[in-house]
Amino acid sequence: VTYGMQATDGAVESVRLLEDGSFAVKTIDGGQPRGICGSGLIDLLAELRRAGRMSARGVFPDRASELEVVPEAGITFSRADASALAQAKAANTVGQWILLRMLGLSPSDLDRLYLAGGFANYVNVENAIEIGFLPPVPTNRVVKVGNAALRGARELLLSGSARRRLEKLIAQIEHVELETTPDFFELFVDGCHFQPIPSILTAA
Repeated sequence: VTYGMQATDGAVESVRLLEDGSFAVKTIDGGQPRGICGSGLIDLLAELRRAGRMSARGVFPDRASELEVVPEAGITFSRADASALAQAKAANTVGQWILLRMLGLSPSDLDRLYLAGGFANYVNVENAIEIGFLPPVPTNRVVKVGNAALRGARELLLSGSARRRLEKLIAQIEHVELETTPDFFELFVDGCHFQPIPSILTAA
């Protein structure tokens, strides 16, 4: 993504489309925008779709090649950027789709959806669901847990009982080769569209 960047100072973390067609953006440090991080890109995609300024396939009106997001900083969003994000989103979408389907579950059957990591802390859940980055789980069931890897490592170092619980969990883990799923390619193509994941997941 041309102006994609990590979630650090100068990164646009949220985007809102205004009535005049311009964008209101918020950066992590409140300073001059230098690029757009993951949460900002999700907002941007959802806003463009909601306003009809981008199709589910990532095509802009009149086949424009790019849109200005922060003109004063020269930050744009291009058709190529949308294509790159579509493929990244599809990889994420397909994994969730296949696992839920293997378990015979629909998104509404999930009691909790845990989001881990710094990126997840800033994601607008409604926008992520709207573009198909997350399954359509009721938002009150989504829990942001922050740096789960660090917290987990610390707990394992300090707690013997935690290590024993983990050993039992490891024995129950089943590795799923996503790409060996018969309809993997079809699911990936569908996942490249910026649209919600179906509420009922069926085989092709």
